[in-house]
Amino acid sequence: MTILRLALRDLRGAMGGFWLLILCVALGTAAMAATGLLSRMVLDGVQAGARAGIGGDVSLRLYHRPPPPEHLALFAEAGTASLTAELRPLAHGGAGGGAGAGGGSTLVEMKAVDAAYPLYGDVELEPPMPLAGALAARDGIWGAVVAEELLEALGLALGDRILVGGQAFEMRALIRAEPDRALRGFTLGPRVIVALPAIAGSALVAPGTQTYWYSRLRLRDGVSASDWIRGFEQRFPEAGYRIVDAADGVPGVERSMGFVTSLLILLSLGMVLIGGVGVGGAVAAYLDRKRDTIAILKGLGATTATIRRLYLVQIMAASLCGIALGLALGIAVTRAATPLLAGWLPLDPAIRLTSLASAAGFGLLASLIFALWPLARAALLSPQELFRDLLAGERQQRPGWRALAGLVLLAALLLLLLVWSAPLPVVAALFAAGAALAVLGFLLLGRVVAWTAGWAVRWVGGRTRRPLLRLALANLHRPGAPTAPLVLALGLCLTLLVAVTSVRDNAAAHLQDTLPATAPDLILLNLPPEEAARFDALMAAEPALARWSRAPFLHGRLDRVGGVPVADLRIPAEIGFVVRGDRGLSWRADPPAGGLVAGDWWPADYQGPPLLSVDARVAEKLGVTVGDLLTLNVLGEPLEGRIANLRRVDWAGLDLDFPILLSPPADPPPHREIAALWLSEMADEQALAVLRAALADAFPESPTIEVAEVIGFLAGVAARGGQVMTALAAASGFAALLVLAGAVLAGQRRRAREAVLLKMLGATRRQLAAATLLEYGLIAVAAGLAALLLGNLAAWAAIGGWLDFWPALGSALVWLAGAVAVMALAGLAALNRALARPPALMLRQG
Repeated sequence: MTILRLALRDLRGAMGGFWLLILCVALGTAAMAATGLLSRMVLDGVQAGARAGIGGDVSLRLYHRPPPPEHLALFAEAGTASLTAELRPLAHGGAGGGAGAGGGSTLVEMKAVDAAYPLYGDVELEPPMPLAGALAARDGIWGAVVAEELLEALGLALGDRILVGGQAFEMRALIRAEPDRALRGFTLGPRVIVALPAIAGSALVAPGTQTYWYSRLRLRDGVSASDWIRGFEQRFPEAGYRIVDAADGVPGVERSMGFVTSLLILLSLGMVLIGGVGVGGAVAAYLDRKRDTIAILKGLGATTATIRRLYLVQIMAASLCGIALGLALGIAVTRAATPLLAGWLPLDPAIRLTSLASAAGFGLLASLIFALWPLARAALLSPQELFRDLLAGERQQRPGWRALAGLVLLAALLLLLLVWSAPLPVVAALFAAGAALAVLGFLLLGRVVAWTAGWAVRWVGGRTRRPLLRLALANLHRPGAPTAPLVLALGLCLTLLVAVTSVRDNAAAHLQDTLPATAPDLILLNLPPEEAARFDALMAAEPALARWSRAPFLHGRLDRVGGVPVADLRIPAEIGFVVRGDRGLSWRADPPAGGLVAGDWWPADYQGPPLLSVDARVAEKLGVTVGDLLTLNVLGEPLEGRIANLRRVDWAGLDLDFPILLSPPADPPPHREIAALWLSEMADEQALAVLRAALADAFPESPTIEVAEVIGFLAGVAARGGQVMTALAAASGFAALLVLAGAVLAGQRRRAREAVLLKMLGATRRQLAAATLLEYGLIAVAAGLAALLLGNLAAWAAIGGWLDFWPALGSALVWLAGAVAVMALAGLAALNRALARPPALMLRQG
């Protein structure tokens, strides 16, 4: 109680000295709180709606073919089963039977459903009516419910008819809500729902067509989804389904949100570390102002432990104020962002106390870590050293093993909290290791700068008539100079900003420069192989066409690598898309234009066992090379092939290349072809429209996709992502620059006394300002160059494996200039304030 009473009495009128500490802790805590709360809201909302999101307790997906009857019977035994088919055909207007005068055609995303659909949730229609009644056949015409965009695209109205796959449908209602589409952000056309019997036996769902078949189960009470899935997979190991358990959430969403959350947590932790540097500077400056008090207490018999506990209580009180302010700010940011996210993501609006507790833990641990060292050093000084005002900084005692042990313990707790909070613990641990190395590296760099400055002062000596340079160098080297803390603060600030800026710039440059330059203008889907010759003849006669290519296309999945099931392997996240579910497969006789990395291409007339050509990056991540075996599941049958060669796939080119290519099979399975078309440089939008119309007339059931629309969508997503990254960079930069300004101002007490003494000795205000600018410029050059290197290395580690990486220099230099300007302005402001006061008053106050 005595310590608490002394601490509260000493704080009277001195709480303002903790403004920087409170600000730094509040900024870091707010970032962690907002990140944790928003990510938890999204994940909880996704998990709460998982059954509606996937359409059942269990979802089983096949491509190209419907489930066999024995599987359908097994599904029905487990509970209520629903079968749906999803495909992308062309819908033609002007089918007659209505008042609309629309015509033309458009690609649609069609879902054909059975009578049991939906198992969870509801399809909301306008005008309101039962789904079964809207889809039923009336007078020999099946019904359809459609998205409003389809009416606009074809110039039709409800009650008019459309023609899909040779089958007429009457549009009877608009789709307002569809339960199992809530999390699909990208569609290639308007939505259409029809009855499954309406397309049964048609060419739309013939074997080999690009149709997804979903079997969804609503299990009986007492049936465990995981147990049922395990039993089904053991009974039919080669069935080829992609199976999703609703208990695991909507596939891809948790994984994507986990990745995004980890990145945001790591970014927020970077802000916490930057704030921690400000905490260290604020504590050092506060204790420097309290030297007289510490000296008096020690002279009256207070022990080192008493001094340490006394000021630790004060630092804890200020930190808790900062944490409370940060939590309030984090909640406010979350509340403001919730309406923006609610339109396209399911959210659980509840505030999670665990997220707030985690953020508070980060703020408290970071403030203690950075405050402990200056506190321990101040507590060790003797009364004699404390009373020698100007010389107190000359002897810097090193805290003992207890202080070091406390730092190690606090750092370990911070690491454990980070690993526990982040959805990707390994990534978090690696980031923590990198952050620790960065902190140590910048502290070492600060020492090197100080030592180099001291050497330069001794070497320059009387060789130069530039006293300002000698003064700036001496300020960097003098006892008690904050060179290392300033290098650390500036270095961490710029490293974080350079990393964020580099990731943003490289992602934007990749989408803008690579994808539009190599992508075709049109993609033709579902071309029957028997129509290939007629397609080639038509394309050869098209004057606006520069080139085209065709490829067989069907889906398969990678089941085994070298005889080991994929489920038993640790697959790196960056190639998870290759082994997760069905992937596009093709075969060809001649090698792609990109060339081979290893191995040899098979002969054009090869007729032996299946050979495979695999993307080199995928092979490296899978741990396979030329000669190894891969087992694919194609149309429910295993296909084992040996890797003949490795090649480099241009993922952005859209040039009909695939991660896995097969040698031409002697007996091709049922499939369709896909074609890519490039217009000549002289062709315009009208030529593109004419070409699409010609293809629609010649191949009415083979829809075309205008790649520019897809690129536009991706560009929009990238632009929004870039805006988010820019906002994060701006928020981080604002916080970092505030901390940097505070770190400069925190160490100005001794600097102000020196400025007064120099002024009394004849130095002008302009000379002192020039020396200050030169000093901070030298610090900025050293820390800025290191930050440019480390920040770009961090960005390269995040994205360099899949993108052509270019270090961010120009945009990063803007942040460097801003940081230098903030440091200079803060230093000049403190200098101007000191010189404006009477020298006698300044010297009396010490």
